[in-house]
Amino acid sequence: MNTKWSSLLLIFGVLLAIPASAWADDGNLRALIRKVGIHGNLGIRNPTDSDVTRGVSVGPSVGLAPGHTNGWKYPFALNMFSEYLHGSNGQQFGTVHTSALVGGIGYGWHFGQLSIGPDVEVGYAFNHAVVTGDAGAFELSGPLSMHADNSWLIRPELKAEYFITRKLTFRTSVDYTRMQPAITVITPTGTLDNRWNLSSVHANVGVGFYPFRKK
Repeated sequence: MNTKWSSLLLIFGVLLAIPASAWADDGNLRALIRKVGIHGNLGIRNPTDSDVTRGVSVGPSVGLAPGHTNGWKYPFALNMFSEYLHGSNGQQFGTVHTSALVGGIGYGWHFGQLSIGPDVEVGYAFNHAVVTGDAGAFELSGPLSMHADNSWLIRPELKAEYFITRKLTFRTSVDYTRMQPAITVITPTGTLDNRWNLSSVHANVGVGFYPFRKK
């Protein structure tokens, strides 16, 4: 099992393991936990940097269910995705895996089982770089090494979610993720710094499952 799935399942498992007696006397915490769910996503990510690509991706996330009434909302989510880095000749040489915890403020409108609304989230991304090629991406010969720092991000988003049943939803969203971690690539002839911008436009469809939701 890869580290992304392990992290997600660990967080979700902890939530599932919380006994009712641990939060029964705290109405706010109980209401929050009842909104927590796991999402399955099919997305298209279009990086704004021509030397970064992604395309179609499939993966999980954790987030909150929309409320029942119009008004302000305070979303949070755990998102995981990857982006591919290319060298001066267009050849892919590395991948940056990102796990980001985000939260923010938005507004929601509700029309029966349908909830829609914009939000703006900020967060912190844990980035892990993996070399998948060699210095040929820079028209050189020899091995490469690379490192990507963790970074802050900001993400304006518009999303809609329809409740098929009380616990199961169909969800869709579009967002712009502004994220530019420091990336260092060491080639046989020198060091390349901060030549790759991981910001991207992202469209997503998927399903949500909220096991604690009561109504």
